[in-house]
Amino acid sequence: MQNLEQEQPTGTESQTGSPGPADVLPTSKRRFPRPGKKSAIIGGVILALLLLGVAGISYAGYDFSKKYEGKILPGAAVAGVDISGMTHDEALAAVQEAIRPQLTREITVTWGDKSWTVTPKELGARSDARNAVESAMAVSGDATFVEKTRMRLLGDDLGFSRDVAIRYPRKGAQGFVQGLASALDRDSRDAEIDYSSGWVEVVKEQEGRSVRVNKSVKDLRAALASGASTVDLSVSTVAPAVTRDAFKQVLLVRIGENKLYYYEDGKIKREWVVATGLPEYATPTGVFEITEKRYMPTWVNPSPDGWGADMPTSIAPGPGNPLGLRALNWSAAAIRFHGTSATYSLGYNASHGCVRMSNEDVIELYDLIEVGTPIISLNAGPARPLYGSTSVLDAEIDATRAEEEKAEEGKKKKQDA
Repeated sequence: MQNLEQEQPTGTESQTGSPGPADVLPTSKRRFPRPGKKSAIIGGVILALLLLGVAGISYAGYDFSKKYEGKILPGAAVAGVDISGMTHDEALAAVQEAIRPQLTREITVTWGDKSWTVTPKELGARSDARNAVESAMAVSGDATFVEKTRMRLLGDDLGFSRDVAIRYPRKGAQGFVQGLASALDRDSRDAEIDYSSGWVEVVKEQEGRSVRVNKSVKDLRAALASGASTVDLSVSTVAPAVTRDAFKQVLLVRIGENKLYYYEDGKIKREWVVATGLPEYATPTGVFEITEKRYMPTWVNPSPDGWGADMPTSIAPGPGNPLGLRALNWSAAAIRFHGTSATYSLGYNASHGCVRMSNEDVIELYDLIEVGTPIISLNAGPARPLYGSTSVLDAEIDATRAEEEKAEEGKKKKQDA
């Protein structure tokens, strides 16, 4: 007996007697791809597009970088000048051209009716335009590839802006002002009497002036910085100590010609014939002045116990007075203009140094002049000596001169010792 286990047929097999259909169709008969493969295709497309985009962006950045290689990137300005896309030299030239008017503008320095023109450039003004352009170049050079790409695609810019500073060195302004000072400065000069010709000429005084260098330099530099076009030169004046007013009246004694001239405001207004000193007792020459005016003078013996012992103690005013009716003392010891009754001696060298005048003339002189009036005494020709007309005044003069000579000799001995 066979115990064979027979396989039980499925319902289909039992009905048809043939095998049943499979659960999955053959590959050749599938209508749709598997879901996993579709995603891969889509992903591939997207990746390709991304790669193309990155390549495009990279190329744009590369192209932008090449375009601005050695140049300043967009968005750069110096002194208000857009220097985008320029090389260093082009940018520097453009900036320098823009600021040129600031360096070449004219500044006028004035004093009185004089004026001088100078430019900031001539005074040594310099700009930092080169540094500003080099900074723009450096910032452009430091920009990254990403930053340049953003500029190309998104319109970003460098955002660089710089003003140009102009320096005005003190040295240039100082040199310019000192040059003006050397041309304008002058010492004051007193009015003086020139009698080298034998006649009186009053030389006009001169006001001194001095450029105030520090003040003027400060004002000039302020004008450079502010843009002002004019500057007043600062000049101080120095008044002379002596003016022509000191010589409104001048007396001129011309020994030899034996005349006295009265000058007023530089012109001869009066002249008188006088007697001057004998050759051996010459009237002193040089510049003197009136120190005292004496009305109806009394002659007083200055040395009653010495050389004047045999002379009167004094002589009252009147015809016998050797001083006449008026006397005007010089700044030279014992020398005077004075009246005389010995009018025959006028026109000669007759005294021991004093200048004699007629009483009428000496009164006129007395009324005309003031104390302090300058006296010029000079030799104007050969002497015309007249002897025998001496007076007590001559003895006084001789004694005074002897005392002066003795004092001078003692002084010299003391110095030699």
